[in-house]
Amino acid sequence: MQRIVSAVVLAAAIVSIGYAQPAKVPILKVGHVGHDHQCAPYVAALAGESFKELYGIWFKEVRYKDLYELYDGDELIAEVELYKAGGGSKMPTMMSQGAFDVGLGGVAAVSFFVDKGAPMRIIAPLHFKGDMLVVKPDLDLNSFEEFVAWLNAQDQQVRVGYKNPVAVAKLIFQRALDEAGITHTGDKANTDAQVLFVLMKGERNLIPGLTSDQIDCYVSNNPWCALAEAKGVGHCVCELHDLPPGVFQNHPCCCIAATEAAIEKQGKVIQKFLELMVVSTHYINTEREQTVEYVAKWIGTTPEVESISMATSGYWLEPNETFLNGMWVWYQEMAGLGKIVDKLKDKTQEEFEEMVYDFSLLEPALEAAAVRIK
Repeated sequence: MQRIVSAVVLAAAIVSIGYAQPAKVPILKVGHVGHDHQCAPYVAALAGESFKELYGIWFKEVRYKDLYELYDGDELIAEVELYKAGGGSKMPTMMSQGAFDVGLGGVAAVSFFVDKGAPMRIIAPLHFKGDMLVVKPDLDLNSFEEFVAWLNAQDQQVRVGYKNPVAVAKLIFQRALDEAGITHTGDKANTDAQVLFVLMKGERNLIPGLTSDQIDCYVSNNPWCALAEAKGVGHCVCELHDLPPGVFQNHPCCCIAATEAAIEKQGKVIQKFLELMVVSTHYINTEREQTVEYVAKWIGTTPEVESISMATSGYWLEPNETFLNGMWVWYQEMAGLGKIVDKLKDKTQEEFEEMVYDFSLLEPALEAAAVRIK
């Protein structure tokens, strides 16, 4: 009897081995805001298997805009779930709450969360500049100097819209107004200031605010500037990164961030994801005609709008001096305004960088991507 039982157990074990379950595929949850500053994952998603031939690393669509398989050649690396989050502080808020592991969003918002003690880091730059000043179409203003002259000629306070409290565009524009000697305020009760800044609570409210006469102009990132021109309801005066005092040239705008837990637990998968983002960015910079088709499809604009919008942006993932110096300028400006109040307060540049960045996964990703880029 004992021999029979042993034989049955052995047979069951053999069957179990023969039908062993495949290893579980890692899942990487990625949040994004949904505009063309963050188009690297959108381009990779829509390019699909064509990236396999071009670069050897690619996305396979499982569910449009939601779920993709990340492949290195024929090897399945991970499933990547995409989550659309709001702009401003919404992306890092959701990431800090565990909604996703990696998030694409503004450098300012992520840095403010680090200041508050949130366990997250910027793991790669992503996008630079791309902010504009937009006025009503009947104003024939084509430079910041012309805009300042127009401001000085006004009898009434000029209302300037902005998208959220941590918008880099607002910071840059305020500094330019200071340099030009233009008084400004965010307080409606202060009617003596030449400019009143109006919080519009999101990019999508900027164009309606302009057309309904809630605001006279606005400062924001593209594509909401190119869209205003395409709709015939706005006119782009200038790019903000060129404005005085000249310290915001090619300023960092969007980044890729991750929770510290994800960096530790899913480092290999995140590294491969970053590698795909690097080659996708190479494609964005070298195949712009096809890129604008992909981006327009993903975010619901047109290739014509994206051609104009993306021309004002810079796309790269290397944490070079432009990025590092630009981030330090941002920190100094925010500290001077009393906005850095907690963990990052009174830090040296070295201390700031140590607390905000973790490029340990990006460095090998850049090296591997360099081999793939022909």
